[in-house]
Amino acid sequence: MGAVAGGEVAGTTGRGLPLEALRLVLSDASTGEPLGADAISVEAHVSNVGWQAAVGNGGTAGTTGQSRAVEALRVRLSGELSARYTVWYRVHSAEFGWLGWACDGADAGSAGYGRAVQAVQVAVLPKGDPAPGDTACPFKSRSDEPASITVRSHTSNIGWMSPVGGGSVAGTTGRGLPMEALEAQLGWYGHSGSIELRGHVSNVGWQQWSEGHCGTTGKSQRLEAVQIRLTGEAAEKYDIWYCAHVSGIGWLDWACNGAAAGSAGKGKAIEAVKVILVEKGGAAPGSSSKVFIGDLDAVAVSGSAVSGESLGLSSGQKATIGGKGAKLLNSIALSVAGQTDDGSISYAVMDAYSGWGASESDGGAAKAVSGAPIKAIKMSLSGQFASNYDIWYRVYDSGNGWTGWTSNGQACGVSGGSSGLCGIDVALVRKGQPAPGSTGNAFTETSGIGLVSQAHVASAGWLAPVGNGETAGQTGMSRSLQALYISTQGIDASVEVSAHVANIGWQPYVSGASYAGTVGKGLAIQAVKLRLTGNDSSKYNIYYRIHAADYGWLGWAKNDAAAGTVGLSKQAEAIQIKLVAKGSSDAPVQDYAALIQLPGLSAKANCSGLGWQASVGNGGVAGTVGQNRAMEAMQLSLSDSSMNGGISYSAHVSNIGWQSAVSDGATAGTIGQGQQIQAVKINLTGDVSNYFDVWYRVHVSNYGWLGWTKNGSPAGTTKLGIPVQALQVKIVPKGASAPGSTSDSYFETYRYMGYQTPGSYPKVSCNSVQLPSYCTGYFTYVTPSRIPYNASRQDCINAFVQRAREYIGTRYIEPWSSWPGDAVDCSGLVLQCLYATGMDMGWYNPYNHRWLPEQTYNSMNWYRNNTFMPVSTSAMQRGDVVYYQGHIGIYIGNGRIIDSWPGIGVTERSVNAPGRVIGAARPFA
Repeated sequence: MGAVAGGEVAGTTGRGLPLEALRLVLSDASTGEPLGADAISVEAHVSNVGWQAAVGNGGTAGTTGQSRAVEALRVRLSGELSARYTVWYRVHSAEFGWLGWACDGADAGSAGYGRAVQAVQVAVLPKGDPAPGDTACPFKSRSDEPASITVRSHTSNIGWMSPVGGGSVAGTTGRGLPMEALEAQLGWYGHSGSIELRGHVSNVGWQQWSEGHCGTTGKSQRLEAVQIRLTGEAAEKYDIWYCAHVSGIGWLDWACNGAAAGSAGKGKAIEAVKVILVEKGGAAPGSSSKVFIGDLDAVAVSGSAVSGESLGLSSGQKATIGGKGAKLLNSIALSVAGQTDDGSISYAVMDAYSGWGASESDGGAAKAVSGAPIKAIKMSLSGQFASNYDIWYRVYDSGNGWTGWTSNGQACGVSGGSSGLCGIDVALVRKGQPAPGSTGNAFTETSGIGLVSQAHVASAGWLAPVGNGETAGQTGMSRSLQALYISTQGIDASVEVSAHVANIGWQPYVSGASYAGTVGKGLAIQAVKLRLTGNDSSKYNIYYRIHAADYGWLGWAKNDAAAGTVGLSKQAEAIQIKLVAKGSSDAPVQDYAALIQLPGLSAKANCSGLGWQASVGNGGVAGTVGQNRAMEAMQLSLSDSSMNGGISYSAHVSNIGWQSAVSDGATAGTIGQGQQIQAVKINLTGDVSNYFDVWYRVHVSNYGWLGWTKNGSPAGTTKLGIPVQALQVKIVPKGASAPGSTSDSYFETYRYMGYQTPGSYPKVSCNSVQLPSYCTGYFTYVTPSRIPYNASRQDCINAFVQRAREYIGTRYIEPWSSWPGDAVDCSGLVLQCLYATGMDMGWYNPYNHRWLPEQTYNSMNWYRNNTFMPVSTSAMQRGDVVYYQGHIGIYIGNGRIIDSWPGIGVTERSVNAPGRVIGAARPFA
């Protein structure tokens, strides 16, 4: 805009146009020439920028092209001019109008309101002349205004209500609507500070302090009490007072500066509040005698046992969990119920393996390492809570009973030994009041040298710790040892443990707060190695032994030697560990094996036409299968054994018989003589035989693999000339099951392995039937079996029919069953023909047939009893038997039978010749 002379209005009024920049030019009155740049300085306070740097004579104060309004000015003359003149200036501000005149660098305008300067007047007057006009209030600063507050309520069935100012009612009264949340905002321009709130919410309790709000929304949880406080400059300048309207009670009195207003533990909701600021030290807005209804401050304590079970929750001015006979504690948690003062409760626990753990507070769980019992505790209060109370506590130690009381962060418990805490007493005591009981022996540090071990056992979890030389784990219950802690006491040394675990093997060494083994995986420890480390490790030996499944207590190992079992799938069930000073007479006697380890086995076969084959290990096949090559020699040996002993073996060789036993890699059998091994015997020797069985089987010509046998019993055949072709040997823990079937591991007569009748019908065999010992005299003839060991069904039918043909012409005598050419009746003939297939008919034999009246008509016995598989008479096949009334014949096909008939003896004839056929059966189904 155009320039105006001194004292005139630059800018506009009444048009709402912000002044954005100003240029002042101070000139020599006699010449009209501008004075120097430093003759005058101008500072502008610009919206969203603040005070700018000063500009000189003719400079531009403010901004152009940025739509930023000037809100205030400062104008100064240079030192020489200021001695003779006063520069006066005033501004016209939006909504304020013309403010008073300011001079010589004083503020003119406003700050904090966002009010733009619209016009300005500037006048330079001789020093001492009066001001051009009113000097009252040249500058308005929002920071000079008092603080204010706004409050709004979130009310059930309504939601957020409109904010109200200080002293007004936020919420509702007379409508029975609970308040659920509360917001409060502080307004104080240019000053620091805020409002913090803390709510007591139904089903939640006291919340944490939060700036500007408390309570919940969307959860239908009532706000029952509030605490409100100021921070920063506001807390120095003002007190904040507030009161609550409580359901069923009405308005309570005024609370101040963080005190609780409302109720707790009564199930009553705040329905409305009033909040007001009062300058520091000012009078309360009303009565302050009854501001809060609630229970006394109380401490709550809970705990979990080593086993994971809860020891319960207790709360009150005094709270107790556990005690004599209770389970050992692994974790504790404490909190303060109904707490209205600011502050917290913190606590820590100590265990034997990791020492003192990190501090927890306000309901967090302070835990010993997994599975370990707590040895000692300490607790402390903080904040306003600590100003009002002492926290006293004592513990019940499983080995010493109740300790004395201690307080405020002091240790309580027993630092050494194998005991642990199983009870806690806690009490809130007002400052200055005496302890709840005796304070003697609150914390005991056990003296002397010791060792503590603790076992985790299947189905039982972590057991109680035990002392030096005692049993950790369980015996006689078939429960595996799964994890183990070990710690020392009174010496500068620790124990490192490596465990051999099922399905894992040897684990890395661990110590202190890390356990050896596993938890929660169901994996048994099988063996351990223990060693000492540290400055005192050279002064002591550590001895240990394992109780292993099926073996019991093994021998003692020491100083990093392995103890237990390896490779046997035998679980350790317990361990004893003993720390002994070197040279002491307390050292256990190392009298037998501490480690039982499955020995390595090497088996080697010399085969006809091939010579020595590569050795095989435990359970491997030595020799050949499917090549028809006989084994002629063998060598067996053990390796990696944890105890003394070896392996001995002998061979039954063709044309020689049983050889003398040899052992540990020597050759059994013959080399280069063409003699075949036919059977073997194998034994373990020495201590190895006390802990292991040796199972073995052979693969023989014609039969293949025979059954397994063990510990010196023969495997193979003798008297039959059948060569061994391959050998399997397997060493297993004593008493373990056979690796497979044990049937027919050795025989001296042929074993039948061909076709067999189904189900429970009489069986065929290549071996001849042997009659019971009571069968003596003339009527004991048995047709020898004539089927091969690998007979087919057709072989059996052929032998059956062929034997019948051999009886043709033999006379009929009842009730005989004799040899061809002597005499047979009808069932006696069938019986002898069945014997030709090795079929043992048991009670039906020639002797009983002759002498027992009930066997005179075996044909009908067999028919009625379905001794053989019944078939339709229309579907008869060669080798079936045909039943008639009181008679039996052998069907040979094409409608023909062979039978023995009175008066004509054994003949071949038509199936219909004996009369009507009443049934048929198939002995070889």
